[in-house]
Amino acid sequence: ARHVPMFRTVQWGWFSTAMFYVYSDGLREIFLGTMADQFNVPTESLADFVGFNLYASMFCITVLSFKKGFYKYQMKQLAWTFITVFMIVFQMKFAIDNVKAGLFWFLLPTSLVICNDCMAYFSGKAFGKKLINYPFMKLSPNKTWEGFIGAYIFTCIFAFVYPLILVKYQYLVCSLGDLNKDPSGDSCITDDIFSPELYDLPPSLVRWIGFGRIRMLPVQMHSVFLGMFASLVAPFGGFFASAIKRAYDIKDFDALIPGHGGIMDRMDCQFIMTMATGVYYNTFIRPRVSCVCT
Repeated sequence: ARHVPMFRTVQWGWFSTAMFYVYSDGLREIFLGTMADQFNVPTESLADFVGFNLYASMFCITVLSFKKGFYKYQMKQLAWTFITVFMIVFQMKFAIDNVKAGLFWFLLPTSLVICNDCMAYFSGKAFGKKLINYPFMKLSPNKTWEGFIGAYIFTCIFAFVYPLILVKYQYLVCSLGDLNKDPSGDSCITDDIFSPELYDLPPSLVRWIGFGRIRMLPVQMHSVFLGMFASLVAPFGGFFASAIKRAYDIKDFDALIPGHGGIMDRMDCQFIMTMATGVYYNTFIRPRVSCVCT
């Protein structure tokens, strides 16, 4: 790295460019508002223009930094830089958006992944390779089908019950904007999905349980869908991390947390879960504002 020109400059340049483009919302009023007024252009357009110029500049700097004899090494490091930027910077943007929507949407996906991780361990220890002998995944030979299936069942149950605990605290379901006005959350307007409703059950199920209607929060069903994602898709973030560690023959990414490795070892499944929650919220839950067209 000492003999490669602008080695760290290129890495930090790409990281800074991605940070600006992804999180420019918070910079618009602070840094770009005055510039937008001077040039008489919308702040959003100016942010995109500045972001593109940073990208174009880094593209040229990266090409100019290539040095004969180090092409392969530089390409490998560049690939790592892009993977890091994509896997962490872009996905973590949704964590900020989730917090703005309400702490509920930050705590829920985080807890679902933790629950799934714990239940996979306990289910695997209790029933692993006793019911299904077929190997689960070669990347993680210690993982078992029993652990995967058990974690799915327990996580879905947890996802159905956990919102009932969170909604007891008003400040958790309030948006960041409402909390800025009233930190206690007493005066915030909560979404209808946090209010209980009556639901009709399928006739086939009524014959088994003896009653035809159930009272629950709509957000509980949304939580179950997120719980299914946390059980079926999010674990592949851990499998991807396992592939990286096996490729470089390391046990953990770091040793910050005794017995658990580093922060990345704990966050490998959280990134995609956070992103999934943000996409799900914006698609199916986010309050819609009617367009008044003239």
